[in-house]
Amino acid sequence: MALDINEKPWYVALIIGLILGVIIFAAAHMYLFEDMKAEIEGLESEIFELEREIEKGRQAKADLPRLEEDIRGYELELDRLTKILPTAKETPVLIKRLKQLIERGSLRFQRFTPGGFVDQNYYYEWPIAVELDGTYHELGLFFDRLSSFSRIINVDELKISPARDKDGTHTIHATFTQRTFIYKGDGGQ
Repeated sequence: MALDINEKPWYVALIIGLILGVIIFAAAHMYLFEDMKAEIEGLESEIFELEREIEKGRQAKADLPRLEEDIRGYELELDRLTKILPTAKETPVLIKRLKQLIERGSLRFQRFTPGGFVDQNYYYEWPIAVELDGTYHELGLFFDRLSSFSRIINVDELKISPARDKDGTHTIHATFTQRTFIYKGDGGQ
């Protein structure tokens, strides 16, 4: 039972040809064109991402002068702050300035013992044990003058007691710990 197309009317051959053509086209479209379409969509997505990155780069380039100005401002601020919070232990300078403060009044220096560094996140804490003899008023003036230093110096563990030797000019004996701070940014110690 062979199909003889020659015995059929011409439109049957046309219909069979059209059906075969549609089947071939659909198969080619499914296997060839769908892969190409997926690849094109992937490339379009990649192009979109690259264009977004380019736009980010353009925005960063436009912000660059402002950011450079901000950096210069931050560097100036850092310089100012490192004067308050220096990057190196300044024992001789600190001792000299403290002695000058003490000599401005009638305080008598008994002890000045720098301790070891205490490591904090961004800075070192440097405790210094101090003992003084003098009057209550002079001790208050000393602390007032100490507060006007260009660097940060905290005073804690303050103990005031009557003077050990009653020579008349020194009525109190004070012990306290000064804590000054050293910025780690340039190496600290």
